[in-house]
Amino acid sequence: MMRDYTCFIVDDEDLIIQRLELFFNELSHRDKRFVLVGKANNGLNGVEEIIKLKPDIVISDIVMPRMDGISMIEQLKRELPHTQYILLTAYSSFEYAQRAIQANVLEYIVKVPLREADLNRALDKAAGILNEFKKKEAEFQSLNVSVLENKYRVRKQFFNELIRGEIPSHRASDFANRMQFHFFQANYCCFIVEMNTYESFRNEYAASDQNILKYAITNIIEETVMNGGSGVAADLSDNRFIGFLSWENNRSDMETEYACLSLGGQIVSHLHQYLNQRVSVAFGGPHRGWESIKQAYTEAKNVSEDFYYHTEKVVKTPMHRFQYDNDKKADFQQKLADFLIRLKRKISKEELDNALAELLHFVSDHKIHKSIMAPMIRDLYREITVKFKLGNKLTTEAAEFPMEYMAFQEQLAYIGDFTFEYVHSGQRLHRAEIMSAMHFIEKNLKQRLTLEAIAEEVNLAPSYFSSLFKKTMNEGVISYINRKKIHLALELLNVRDYSLLELCEEVGIVNEGYFCKLFKEYTGDTPKQYRIKMTRYESK
Repeated sequence: MMRDYTCFIVDDEDLIIQRLELFFNELSHRDKRFVLVGKANNGLNGVEEIIKLKPDIVISDIVMPRMDGISMIEQLKRELPHTQYILLTAYSSFEYAQRAIQANVLEYIVKVPLREADLNRALDKAAGILNEFKKKEAEFQSLNVSVLENKYRVRKQFFNELIRGEIPSHRASDFANRMQFHFFQANYCCFIVEMNTYESFRNEYAASDQNILKYAITNIIEETVMNGGSGVAADLSDNRFIGFLSWENNRSDMETEYACLSLGGQIVSHLHQYLNQRVSVAFGGPHRGWESIKQAYTEAKNVSEDFYYHTEKVVKTPMHRFQYDNDKKADFQQKLADFLIRLKRKISKEELDNALAELLHFVSDHKIHKSIMAPMIRDLYREITVKFKLGNKLTTEAAEFPMEYMAFQEQLAYIGDFTFEYVHSGQRLHRAEIMSAMHFIEKNLKQRLTLEAIAEEVNLAPSYFSSLFKKTMNEGVISYINRKKIHLALELLNVRDYSLLELCEEVGIVNEGYFCKLFKEYTGDTPKQYRIKMTRYESK
């Protein structure tokens, strides 16, 4: 795609400014790359306007009142190092030429007479240099991203092999030295960071965005660890990340407990604050040496199994484990059988909620380990689909229960909403709820919307609402919201020019970089490029 180059004129002679404006107007008919975006009649005004507009090319006179052109360029270079400068002069002074060379000015053109051929040559030269800058910047960013991606990919493979016991200690030590992981010979503990509501996350974001967010999550975890001492973090698998916290001096059990709870709380807080991601953190006990890595991970993994009975944003240590009543399995199976008997084709929402509340109350008193409970919940889901399968118009074949990454309460809430839709399938109730959600999104588009807030508005469990929305709209909730926000931004830009900050505030996206990424993804242009095109179109 051909790139636009924004240009700015600075000259104290009105005739020269008019001549240059006419030149750019005529140039726009044969070469649409160069767009004139502003002008000033002295160096001081030039500095103010140029810093505001950040043009690619500045064409300036040398001798002007208040501030000469070269002094202006010397001041601007600090703010806009890649902007190209073309000087116009009616004087052939060695001093000016010497200062222009020192200021790294691109071209030095005599303006009496001002020849179009000289301007065309200078603009083409500026475009070539700007293209090289852009190309090198893209290559550098690509290299940085590639190095970062490879770094995390290698780490992920290393830690997965390490915790499975597939890497001998001498190989692990060599790798750690190359990666500058020196902390395993000191005291350390392993921790697991688990993403809450991961099923919703998979429905909300495209695969590429999921990977980007996982890189960001790993970065924030590692930065948080490093702020409190030393350690490392890596993406482990699906909704889990692995990390290690290390310390040099001996600590008491209570000091270690406090350090883990403090770090876990910071990780939970930072990921919610910076990425709006909810996570829980589980720590294993203290260890030392390479030979203990697998055991350290196993301890953290065992502690993380308690997340099944928590909702979100929890920090767990070995001192705060649940006691499981696995001998209550038969009692709970009877509860599930009674629940199935109570289900009928026209069960009300209140009746269904009360029946589910009884199951939840039993489990709050008698927790059964996930390895036993999860299969029972999956069987319940399948038995519900069999019970109401005949005559169902919405779902002829029940979809697999997406329970792998759900906590127990999420699973029950999902089953409740799914059951209500299933037994009332002929009424298409949830189609109306999706319409209500879309109306709520439209009404609050300028706010920072969350999946949880929208699901609460339509009285559905977030995980079920996320799944239902994607099934109904063939698009994730967040993707739908972002698309609507960009459409709103386009409508605003069609009315007048907005700064990037103003646009972000108007559409309810806090991060300017993320907004620009979305805008370009949907339109192919940055907001600035889009506005320039609109201005050019409106002037025709």
